[in-house]
Amino acid sequence: MWAGTIDRPGARERVPAPAAPPAPGAWRTRGSGMAAAGVQPASAPIPGPELPAVPGRHPALPSPPPSLAELGHIADSAPVGWRFTPGSHPSTIRNAHYGNTRAQLAYALQHAYNSVEGDVRVRDGRAVMQHDPHGRADLTFAQWATTMARAGRHLRIDVKEHAAIGEITNTLEQLGVPGGSVTFNVGIDMPWSSGFQVDEVRQLRDRFPGCWITLNLPVPLGPGYVLASRAAREIGGDHLGVAVMAGLVHRSDIEYLRRSFDVVNVWNVPGLLGVDPERDAPKLRAMGANGMLDLRRADDPLAKP
Repeated sequence: MWAGTIDRPGARERVPAPAAPPAPGAWRTRGSGMAAAGVQPASAPIPGPELPAVPGRHPALPSPPPSLAELGHIADSAPVGWRFTPGSHPSTIRNAHYGNTRAQLAYALQHAYNSVEGDVRVRDGRAVMQHDPHGRADLTFAQWATTMARAGRHLRIDVKEHAAIGEITNTLEQLGVPGGSVTFNVGIDMPWSSGFQVDEVRQLRDRFPGCWITLNLPVPLGPGYVLASRAAREIGGDHLGVAVMAGLVHRSDIEYLRRSFDVVNVWNVPGLLGVDPERDAPKLRAMGANGMLDLRRADDPLAKP
């Protein structure tokens, strides 16, 4: 397993040497599904079948991509210090923005990210990890979630298609994943996106106590802020966040959004709008961005889907 340094906003972080796998069940904080039946997330087998591998798009990604068995070994071998403590604030998240393929997920789990983001769509009647609508998938959601549970990382789930939510929620419950280790990224009243209704978001939060809900903006500018804030006020309650784009958001925008949201998260498109993670992370904090800062350089191995 690789050990060295990893660049994250504001500092270069020393990656510790691999540690022994944690004891089964060390990550679980509440029982349900498989955990209640005596099968812990840390020992849950990754279900088949194994799909044809999707090659990595960056030379730093493992080639050839790992098999499911190898991916499970990587998950089990991850240092304890890289695990996510359920219920931790979003500001503590070090997110791997693209973790959809076996190559991407393996890279993320071998580095000091405590969170991995995955995009979920439905293909041939099953939920799969796929960012682009016409791309390829080599992981089902069940395989991805099981691997993440064994690694003890935060699951940042971007629900790209509404039809996937049933399998997503059932799988998380079967694995016994604590709500405090999950963020759901959803669109509200957006027919071109996941298209959730307000009541559905409330039900999702009630089903997974402690989870975070991040509302995707219909447009990453002023009108999007107004629509998202209106939806947040209608949803009510806590653990609501919004994701805004670095380089477009201003202090006044963040102040406006924080009237309706508990946290404002910030992400960027690498190479666009002149965003520099090391320079801009402290500026965004000073502007009031109090959630996850998911800022990547153009040469980040996980910069592209």
